[in-house]
Amino acid sequence: MLEIIKFLPAAPDSSLLYEGVYRPAWVAVSILLAILASYAALDASKRLAHLHHTASRLTWSLISVFTLGIGIWAMHFIGMLALRLPCGVRYDPLVTLISMIPGILASSAALGVGWLGKRHLSLLVRSVLLGTGIGAMHYTGMAAMRLEGFVRYDPFLFALSFLVAVALSYLALYLNSGMTGTQRRHDALAAVILGSAVSGMHYTGMAAAYFVRGDASALPAATFTPTTLALTVTLTTIFLALGALALAAIARNREMTDQLRDSEERWKFALEGSGDGIWDWNPQTDEAFYSKRWKEILGYAEDEFPGTGNAGLALVHPEDTQRVQSAIQACFAGEASYAVEFRMRCKDGAWKWILAHGKLISRDARGKPTRMIGTHTDITERRQAEAQLRIAAIAFESQEGMMVTDPNGVILRINRAFTEITGYTEEEAVGQTTRLLKSGRHSADFYREMWETLGRTGSWQGEIWDRRKTGEEYPKWLTITAVKDSNGVVTHYVGTHSDITERKKAEEKISELAFFDQLTGLPNRTLMLDRLKQVMTASGRDGSHGALLFIDLDNFKTLNDTLGHDVGDQLLKQAAERLKKCVRDSDTVARLGGDEFVLALGGLSTIEGEAALSAETIAGKVLDALSQPYRLGSVAHHSTASIGVTLFRNHETPIDELLKQADLAMYKSKASGRNTVHFFDPDMEAAVAGRVALETDLREAVHEERFMLHYQAQVIGENRLSGAEVLLRWQHPRRGWVSPAAFIPVAEETGLILPLGHWVLKTACAQLSAWAARPETAHLTIAVNVSAHQFMQNDFVDQVLGVLESTGADPRKLKLELTESILVGNVQTIIEKMLALKARGVGFSLDDFGTGYSSLSYLRRLPLEQLKIDQSFVRDVLSDPNDAAIASAIVALARNLGLGVIAEGVETEAQRDFLAGLGCPAYQGYLFSRPQPREEFEALALRCLDENSSLAG
Repeated sequence: MLEIIKFLPAAPDSSLLYEGVYRPAWVAVSILLAILASYAALDASKRLAHLHHTASRLTWSLISVFTLGIGIWAMHFIGMLALRLPCGVRYDPLVTLISMIPGILASSAALGVGWLGKRHLSLLVRSVLLGTGIGAMHYTGMAAMRLEGFVRYDPFLFALSFLVAVALSYLALYLNSGMTGTQRRHDALAAVILGSAVSGMHYTGMAAAYFVRGDASALPAATFTPTTLALTVTLTTIFLALGALALAAIARNREMTDQLRDSEERWKFALEGSGDGIWDWNPQTDEAFYSKRWKEILGYAEDEFPGTGNAGLALVHPEDTQRVQSAIQACFAGEASYAVEFRMRCKDGAWKWILAHGKLISRDARGKPTRMIGTHTDITERRQAEAQLRIAAIAFESQEGMMVTDPNGVILRINRAFTEITGYTEEEAVGQTTRLLKSGRHSADFYREMWETLGRTGSWQGEIWDRRKTGEEYPKWLTITAVKDSNGVVTHYVGTHSDITERKKAEEKISELAFFDQLTGLPNRTLMLDRLKQVMTASGRDGSHGALLFIDLDNFKTLNDTLGHDVGDQLLKQAAERLKKCVRDSDTVARLGGDEFVLALGGLSTIEGEAALSAETIAGKVLDALSQPYRLGSVAHHSTASIGVTLFRNHETPIDELLKQADLAMYKSKASGRNTVHFFDPDMEAAVAGRVALETDLREAVHEERFMLHYQAQVIGENRLSGAEVLLRWQHPRRGWVSPAAFIPVAEETGLILPLGHWVLKTACAQLSAWAARPETAHLTIAVNVSAHQFMQNDFVDQVLGVLESTGADPRKLKLELTESILVGNVQTIIEKMLALKARGVGFSLDDFGTGYSSLSYLRRLPLEQLKIDQSFVRDVLSDPNDAAIASAIVALARNLGLGVIAEGVETEAQRDFLAGLGCPAYQGYLFSRPQPREEFEALALRCLDENSSLAG
C-alpha cells in the first residue's frame, strides 16, 4: 500500500502539476448512481428481516452486497472519468477490476453480515469497515491510472476522505438499522447519506491528489474514450440497481399474497393454540367445519363428526336450545356478535358447559347470511367451581380466613379465622371496604390487573401483602371468587385468606441455606460464583480490573484437632467479621468451606499495575486484621493467614481458572513461610503439576514399600556408640534420591505419613530384634521420629505395642522422638499415651527442643527421658553468644528435671568439646557419621567396639 500511496507534506509548485477540470454532467451522474445503488442495496437488505430459510437469506444478502459494492465502484470509476487532465490517461484493466474487491468486501461487512440472522459486528465496526472499504476501493482505483507523470497525496485530505466515508456510513447505517419497510422516506434519506459517503469520500480523495508532471513517454491511445466507458458503466449499474429494486418489489408482492393466504391459517392456529374449538358455518347450505379441538372437547375423533350445522345444534341441551337459537337469530338480524353459555352432550353421554362466541362475517347479494364463524370454550370446570363455592358458603366457618363482600368490595361477613389472622372483629370489619387491609406495598396497576382477571374469569388467586390491625404487614395467599346469579350477574365476592408468614420464613431459610454459609453468614460458593460473574460483567463494561483473593488460615487444622471444632468455629466467625471490615460494601466476602475464604474485588482500576497495587493494599489490610489476637473463650490465640491473588478483566479467564490461579498463589504463600501475599504466576501451575506427580509416585512407593532406612550414629562421651537415629530415604527409579524435605511434607498433607510412619517403626523394630541376637550390637538403641499425625491416632499405643510384639524387639531399646508441635494438642491425652508406652519400657526424646512453643509447665509433667538440642543452636554455638546461652540453658534445664540431653548437628571437635564443657554427654552429627545404610552402620559399630576395647586394654 505504501508503494501505491505516497504523500507530499506540502503542495508542489503549480507549474509541476496537471490542472484537471471536471465535467459536471458526469459528476452528477456519479453521485446519482451512488444514491441509486445505495437505495437498491438497502431495499434489498431489508428483505433479510422477513426471511427464515438460509438459502433465501444468503441470496438476498448477495444481491444487496453486490448491488452496493458495484455501485460504489461505478461511482468512483465514473468520478475519475469525469476528471479531464491535460495529458494522456488510461486505466490498467486488471487493477481496475481488482479495485472492485474492497467495495464488495466493505458492502459485505455493512449489509451481508445479517444473512444468518445474527449481528456479529456492532454498528460502529460495520461503519468503520464500510468507510475504510470505500477508501481502499478509491485509492486502489487511483492506482489503476496510467498518465504521463505520477500521483501524490495531501496527507490531511487523505485522512479526511476516510473520516468523511466512515462518518456518513455510520449515519446511513444507523438510519437504515432502525427503519421498517414501510418508511420509504427514511429509506431514501439513508440512501442519500450513504451515496454521499461514497461520493464525498471520492471527491475528497480526488482533492487530496496531486497529478505531477513527469518525463514518462506518451501513453498509447485508449481503446475506449472516457465518455464511452462512463456511459457503459452507468447503464450497467443502473440496470443492476433497477433489477434489484424490481426483484425486491416482486418479492414483496409475493409475500403479501402469501400473507393473505396464510392469515386465515394463522388465525385458526392461534385459536387452536389457546385451547378453544373453532367452527365455520354456512347457514344457507348448512355446511360446517369443526376444528380438531372443537371435536376433542366433546370426545370425538377428527373424522367422527358430520360436517353440518344441524349436527352441532342437535347436541345442545334441550333446556338451552332456545337461548342458543335466539342468540344466532339476533346475529342474523344485525347484532355484531354473540356470546352464550350452554350445555352440550359429549360422545360418552356426559354434559359439558360451553361458552360460545359467534360472528356473522358475510352475506349474499340479497342480504342473507352466508358465513358465520366462532369459538367454543370448555367452561365446565369453572361452572363446577361456582357450584362448589355455593357449597363452600354453607361451610363458611373453616380453618381458612374467609370474607364475603358485595360487588363494590364492602365487607358483609367474616369468619373466626379471619379475625385470628387480621385482628379485626366482625363489628370492626363489616361495613368497611377491603381497603381496610391494604399494606401499601402494591401499585394501582397490580390491583387493576387483579380486578380485570376477576371480571374476565370469575376468579383470581395469588400472593399479596396485607396489614393486620396492629399495623404489622404480612404475606398471605388470597383467592377471590365471584358468585353469580342465574343470569350471570355478580352478586358477591368470596375471599379466602391463608397466612403464609411461616411459609415465607421457611422459603427465606431455604434460600439462606442454599446461598449463605450457616456458620459465618457469608455468601457460600454458589452465591460467590454468581456475584463474581456480576463483577466480571461490570469489568467488561467499564474496562476496569478486578481481583480475586484466596485466603487460607494458617495451621487451622491443628487448632481444630487440638482444641476442638467448637473453638475452631469461634475463630472462623471472628475471621469472617474482620474480613468484612477490610473491604467495601460492593465487594464480596465468601467462605468456600473449612478455613478457606474468598474476596471478590471489582472496579479497581483500568490500569493493571494500579489494580495490582490496590489488591495488594487490601491483602495487606487482611493480613494485619487476621493476625490480631483472637479471644476464643478463655484462650487468647494468635493466627495468621496465607493469601493468593489473581487479577481479571471481563470474562477473559473462566471463573474456575481464576479460582485455580488464586489457590495456586495461596499455596505459594504457604510455601514461603505463611502470613504472606503472593500473586498468581504461571510457574505455579508447573510447580503444582510437579507436586501432583510427586504425590502419585509417593502413593505408589508407600504401597510397594520402596523405601529404606539410613542410620546416624548417636555417641556418648568421645566415641562410645550408644545407638542410632533412623532416617527415611527414598530412591526413585526416575528422580533418583528424593530429599525427605521434598516428600515428607507431601506425606503429611496427604495422610500418607500414617502408613509410611508405621513402616518405619516396624522396620526399625525388626532391626532392633536382629541386633539383639548379635553380642556386638545388642546394646544399641534406635530412635524413631513420630509425626503429630501418627501420635494423635486413637490406637497409637496399640500400634506400637503390636509392632514390638510382632518383631520381638526389646521396648527398652526403642526411643520415640517427638516434636514440640505434638504438645499443642490435649496434653492429658498425650501424657496418658506416653505413660502407657513408658510402662512397657519405651523411651521418649523431645526433638528440636527450643524451636517450638511448648510450655515449660508441660515439660515438667511429660514422662520424657531426653531433650535433644536442635542443630540450629549447635551450628553457631562457638560464634553466637545467644546460641551458646540457649544450649547452656537446655543442658541445665535437663539436669534439673533429671533428663538426659543429646546435641544434634555436631560437626567439629570444638563444638563437641564446648558442649561437653556445658555438661552435655551425648552427641549426633557428621563428626561421628553421616546417615548411612545398615551395612555401613554395622561396620561402624564394630570399629567403635574394637577401638573402645583397645582403649580399655
